[in-house]
Amino acid sequence: MAYRDETPITTDDVNKLMNVLSVGNIDTVAMQVATWMREKMYGDDVREALAQWTLFSAKISEYLINDEQAFKLDITRTKNDLLERQGQVETRQTDIENQFREVVANATKDSEIILARDSKKYGAFATVDDRMENIENLVAQYIPTGFTVTIKHNQHRQPKVKVRYYEYALGTEPDGIGTGPKGSFGGYHNVDVPVTVEYSDMDTCIVRLPLDYRMAGRPVFEVDKWRLIDGYKILSFELDGTIDTAQAVAGNNSNTTNYNVDDLTTPHNLQGTALNESTEKLDWE
Repeated sequence: MAYRDETPITTDDVNKLMNVLSVGNIDTVAMQVATWMREKMYGDDVREALAQWTLFSAKISEYLINDEQAFKLDITRTKNDLLERQGQVETRQTDIENQFREVVANATKDSEIILARDSKKYGAFATVDDRMENIENLVAQYIPTGFTVTIKHNQHRQPKVKVRYYEYALGTEPDGIGTGPKGSFGGYHNVDVPVTVEYSDMDTCIVRLPLDYRMAGRPVFEVDKWRLIDGYKILSFELDGTIDTAQAVAGNNSNTTNYNVDDLTTPHNLQGTALNESTEKLDWE
């Protein structure tokens, strides 16, 4: 400590600190009073500093107490509001559940059919048949099942298979070269086809495609990949890695295609389950 400050503590000094304290800057007040205690030269100023700190501490305590009480009051009000809102929500929920039970209790086959027309993902349909047709179209376009192509590649491995569909490639135009849409020459309507692949052995892969891509004939290895050509429609099967051309060509006679339209005309395992005397529910896989 260095008792080097011989100036007295004035009323103006105290008022300035009170103004600082009123905006919540407690650290500034504490530092100033501590400096007075360390550096004031005369005892009456040091005692004044102690007295001011006592008063400031009491004031700070008062602020803290008041803030705590205000906080408790806010919490109580919030709790009461939440309880009131919860009661309102529970009342509405009970009303909705009662209405739903009433609808179910009085449901008929007609009302259930009406509900079955709408889809959260694809919107409303005019009839249930329209909605089921939409489901079947999606299955036929995007789910790799219903059309199977077996390729005897003879590469002694299990390669990845990429399948691409296109139309009107060079030489497949029904009316002659360059007569496809927009004079396509190199192919039109190119689409990567979703597939799954199984390997019956190290030389054979079974490629499953969506039913919409079914084609007559069988794939034949030509130059760099296997192609299945049906009129102006082409499926191209490309295996990754280096291809042994002689072995691939040797397997052409073993390549086959197969599909069964009946497998996908209706959902699998379609059955009705009785909910009550007048209502049935359709289930399928």
